[in-house]
Amino acid sequence: MVARATAGAPEDRYPDVRSFLAELEAAATEVYGPQWQERGGRLLADAAGATAGAHPLPGPGRAGSGPWWRRRRGRLAVAGAVGLAVLAVALVLLLDGGGPKQEVREPFTQAVAALARTPGVRYQDHDQFTGYYDVTVTATAERFGSVGETADFSDKVDEDLVTVAGHDYLSYRNDTALKGWTYDPGNDEKNMASMLSTYVTPAKLAATLSSALGRQPRLPVVGDKAAAVTVDGQPAWRADTVQGYLYVTKNAPYRVLRWEPPNLDTSTAWLHAMVKNHSSQQPRSLEARTPLTNSLGITLTPVTDAAGLYGKVVQYTKELTTATTGSSVQILQQNDGATNVACSHTGCLVNVAFSGPVYNASSAAYVLDKVYIEMTVGSITTGGREVGGCTSGLQPYQLTGTSLSGTLSCDNPAGGPLFDQAAAENQARADALGSSRFSDYTDAPQLVVHPLSPTDVDQLAAKEQHELQSLG
Repeated sequence: MVARATAGAPEDRYPDVRSFLAELEAAATEVYGPQWQERGGRLLADAAGATAGAHPLPGPGRAGSGPWWRRRRGRLAVAGAVGLAVLAVALVLLLDGGGPKQEVREPFTQAVAALARTPGVRYQDHDQFTGYYDVTVTATAERFGSVGETADFSDKVDEDLVTVAGHDYLSYRNDTALKGWTYDPGNDEKNMASMLSTYVTPAKLAATLSSALGRQPRLPVVGDKAAAVTVDGQPAWRADTVQGYLYVTKNAPYRVLRWEPPNLDTSTAWLHAMVKNHSSQQPRSLEARTPLTNSLGITLTPVTDAAGLYGKVVQYTKELTTATTGSSVQILQQNDGATNVACSHTGCLVNVAFSGPVYNASSAAYVLDKVYIEMTVGSITTGGREVGGCTSGLQPYQLTGTSLSGTLSCDNPAGGPLFDQAAAENQARADALGSSRFSDYTDAPQLVVHPLSPTDVDQLAAKEQHELQSLG
């Protein structure tokens, strides 16, 4: 009974003190008789008094031969049983709810503190439907990674993403027609701001988790076999908090492993416990006000390699030189469909006037104050001769309100000699026939709107390099 009462695992001990006492009563009555408590108590007191002096303490009616310890050996067995029973009761009270249990808190505290100091954290998330998110966030709020739909076997909806200077850029990974970085807050399908809000910097995530650990979490208890869990094969501790379940490594150095919202299994297990035991406590995670509304759980991986982390950020940033604004800025008019091209002995010059609205899906969408527009003309013809194309390069334009207008021009100096040849032949034809037909025209100009210039990209990359140096 003592061994069972002091077992290390709760499920191996008596369920409560009443159960222990009932079994103690039955066993002691069988072995020592119905008056075992009174007899044992008197003999235990007598034995305690005997050990207080150096000589035997015979009492009236207790004469006998031999040393006192032999005469009392049988009686001490009964008294000893009572003493062990008292000890066992105390241990049961201590280990089975009568006293404080040894909660496991330090691994969680250390893991969250370590997270706050890391240069980055990787989130691997799945929603309740078919989507997945694999996003790494730096200490200075840049993001990169990928999102997609696991149920779409074409893989064409998978997108790479990068967040730089507060703007989210996306690129369809496996669709060559749509591949390329796009900044497009005006398109609801690509506005990732709300979906990415869960994936914050290590410091912000640590603050959220630390707050949850400070609001009476249900922590695992030392020796509780039910607290022995694993995450991706790693032994772990699990805390039940108002922000959901938090898992950390069981062994030092401690680090965060996973963050989960309450789910159907959590609710079902609690309801079963309530039916069986009306005093069953509601899991703290069911009280959660967690941002993991649609998540099935996020695997968390602190990133400690600052150089490698920011190296990727700089790489992605430099690729944004060719990023476009997608449909958030549209050019609707280009000289009412007509272009203005004029060739002379100095070359061919193309001028295009344009205007168009700037679309913002909501007040939460990012607002651009400046864009860069590049005009490309694929082919210019003068007098029937192919000159070649021209480009304006990226030209800055300020956005005023929700409208955009301006003019762009490009020229091709190589058109000068060709124009002279065509003009001479046309003049000869006119002299011979009395008439001539001479014209200049172009293919339809293509106008592309960019959110960044090469100079902007260089400045952002330099800023990220400085952030890396500030991390030491």
